[in-house]
Amino acid sequence: MNNDFGKGGRDKLMKELAARNIKLVADVSTESGQVDFAADVVKLKAANADAVFVYSNEEECARIMREARKQGLKGPFVGDTTLLSQKTIELAADAANGVVGHVGLTADAPIPAVTEFATRFQKRFNYKPDHNGIKGYTAVYAVKYVTEKKLGKFDRKAFAKTMHGLTITPQDEPGILMETTWDEVGEIDRISFLAEVVNGKQRISKVLPKLGK
Repeated sequence: MNNDFGKGGRDKLMKELAARNIKLVADVSTESGQVDFAADVVKLKAANADAVFVYSNEEECARIMREARKQGLKGPFVGDTTLLSQKTIELAADAANGVVGHVGLTADAPIPAVTEFATRFQKRFNYKPDHNGIKGYTAVYAVKYVTEKKLGKFDRKAFAKTMHGLTITPQDEPGILMETTWDEVGEIDRISFLAEVVNGKQRISKVLPKLGK
């Protein structure tokens, strides 16, 4: 995806590929809001790659997968959270089956608190939450915990300072759902997951530890 999101992911992927001596045989840039991916999939087919890494927004991921299946591009298809998200699965339908990758947050996480949240969310809004729904929910409770239990008030500078190096557990604040840490520069760290799309549903295959552990 030719935007900051896509370029950041591409730069990180290129670094990891080089570190593992994995050769990149095609580097295809696409646009936000792009509808037709026929020419892009033709390029991917011509590259004859061992795997296709898709890094785009949900709607574009779904269109890419539909076109890839239409043209018979074999894959395997690998990606991060957006490629395996609930919205992508719903839009891509059967074309999403077989996709594998890493997900930072998911309503399918094998964690009772997340399962309970997803059930309550679905009952209230009549659709299954994706990672963005969980992000929004837990962010509010992170703010609640810091302002009420750590500071006793809302002070934006003190809030930012307190968040650096902070860990919040579900015992500290149940609404955080899973233990979450922010490092000294504010980057978030928590367990994450490897997943595969099977029969139109995300299936967790492995729980990955926090990077700080």
